[in-house]
Amino acid sequence: MSRTTHASPLLTAAGLAVLLALAPAAAPAADSIEAELDWGERYRITAPVAGRIDAIEVRPGARVEQDAPLFRLDTRRAQAELRMASAAIERLRMELDEAERELHKAEDLYDQMLIAARELELARIDHATAEARLAEARARRDRARADVDDAVVRAPADGRIVQIEVGRGQFVNPALAPEVLAVLGADDVLSARGIVSAERAAGLQPGQGARVVVGDHAFDGEIVSVGWEPEGEGADRGYAVTVEFSAPEAALRPGQSARIEPNANELTPTPR
Repeated sequence: MSRTTHASPLLTAAGLAVLLALAPAAAPAADSIEAELDWGERYRITAPVAGRIDAIEVRPGARVEQDAPLFRLDTRRAQAELRMASAAIERLRMELDEAERELHKAEDLYDQMLIAARELELARIDHATAEARLAEARARRDRARADVDDAVVRAPADGRIVQIEVGRGQFVNPALAPEVLAVLGADDVLSARGIVSAERAAGLQPGQGARVVVGDHAFDGEIVSVGWEPEGEGADRGYAVTVEFSAPEAALRPGQSARIEPNANELTPTPR
């Protein structure tokens, strides 16, 4: 006996989203703009402190999350500075305690009219000097701690490592010349950029919704800028239009051809 199964007419929200994302894009609109994909942001990563590169944690092409370690620098000097500052703090705390005892003693003697005002003032100066020295030592300790933390160079955003510009064992010093360690392309938001005429640019504005069509797939986005100065030469001269969009599951690459299809008379509401 055969059994007939009936598919449910209802789709979950997740299933519907997948079908929409994978659905073939419609034919090019008459007013579409030829465009090219690019990273949402391009970061040129430098070292915040000087040191030798001990380890490189990523390779070109790797996908990284924000704050992921990319490089580790030698921390021996920073660790030594941290130990020296910590030792100085302990010594200066004892000096401050002694200065406080001497100040209280001087105040008592002055109240009893056993010492002159000048001696009390000198005790106050010694106490203030001890406080200042302790504050300086604590600042040196905090700076040394920051240098130790900064010896781990981290990703400034989610993205993909485009280039590695240095090698293990190389010495970098941002005080002399901030050397680029790596280039990271932020891919949490991508952009599509096209060139239009002045007449067409006049009908577009930031905040206006737009679709970005790449191959057979389309992604909802928003126009973020419309150029006010012309770019390019000859027939390619015009005004740049940039649309930002998200495509977390799509393996899109900068340089791919795309189309921008602005939504007519529609502004994307600004979140409050």
